[in-house]
Formats: sequence, C-alpha cells, structure tokens
Amino acid sequence: MNPPNPIQTERLTLCKPMIEDARAVFETWAQDPEVTRTMTWPPHENIDVTRSVLRRMIDAWEQNTRYTYMILEQSSNQAVGMIEIRIEGHKAEIGYVLARVHWDKGYMTEAAQALVDWAFQQPEIYRVYATTSVDNIGSQRVMEKIGMTREGIMHRYIIHPNVSDVPVDSYLYAIVK
Repeated sequence: MNPPNPIQTERLTLCKPMIEDARAVFETWAQDPEVTRTMTWPPHENIDVTRSVLRRMIDAWEQNTRYTYMILEQSSNQAVGMIEIRIEGHKAEIGYVLARVHWDKGYMTEAAQALVDWAFQQPEIYRVYATTSVDNIGSQRVMEKIGMTREGIMHRYIIHPNVSDVPVDSYLYAIVK
C-alpha cells in the first residue's frame, strides 16, 4: 500500500516529512509542554532530538510500516502539525499532533478526514481507529467530527510521561465501512 504524497485539502497540504522540517517542528510544537502533555513522548530537548524523530518517520515511510505527514497550511506554506496513519491488515490507526497556535481552527479535523477518506478508498481497509486520553476533549471532538464513534474505554491503557508514569484511561474511537 502506498498512500498519496501529497494530499491536498481545502486549506492544507499533507506531505512526507523531510529532515529540513526539523526547525519548524521543534519550534512550533515538539518542544511545547502544553502540546506534548498528552503525547506518549516528552517535549524535545533540542533540535537534534527532532531530527532523529524525523529520520525514523522517513525510514518508516520507506519501509511501508507507517506514514507520517507534515501538515502545511496552504496560504502560508507553514507547518502546523503532523498526522500519521498505520496500516494493520484490514484496519488503520491514526494519530496526530497540532501546534497550539493552530488549535480550534479545524485543521486537524480537515487533515484527519482526508486520511480517513483515502483509507476507505482502499478495498482492504474496513476500519479506521484512534485512541485518546479521557481528558483530551479537543482530540475527542476531532474524532467525533470525522464520524468516529466512541466504542469504549480502555482502562490504564497508555502512559503520558509528561503527566505521570502511571497509565491512564483512554477512549477508543473508530469508523467502519
């Protein structure tokens, strides 16, 4: 399976990341403790950490294990976040991060909808899902706006190292065709 690169939406361009994106990623969201609060990774301490993460994302794309996209605002061509899709046989999981300055603009909903639309054009994909901590209202709203249904709660499911070393409850959301 080979996802398109780039994907265009009304206001966004989703494209494969490049090492040259490191400064924008680091400065815009990867080092922001508020953005990374509910991520499974700590804020990046320096740009070298960001470069290393981008290298792993690029390698994963080339190995066809997961596909991470930079999300660029078309009007400014500036990076606003990232979204990833991981194909697992008949299902796909999405995950995302968005710079705080771009919260509440509908960008993540637009990007996530584009990936769900692409996934469901693939004959072998029947389910797209995502998880979010029970206190991440913004992420829950994104999932609901793209038509996902909350299927349940997974107790002690994930650790957010920026909050606690103790696993927290997460909601499982999905949409099926």
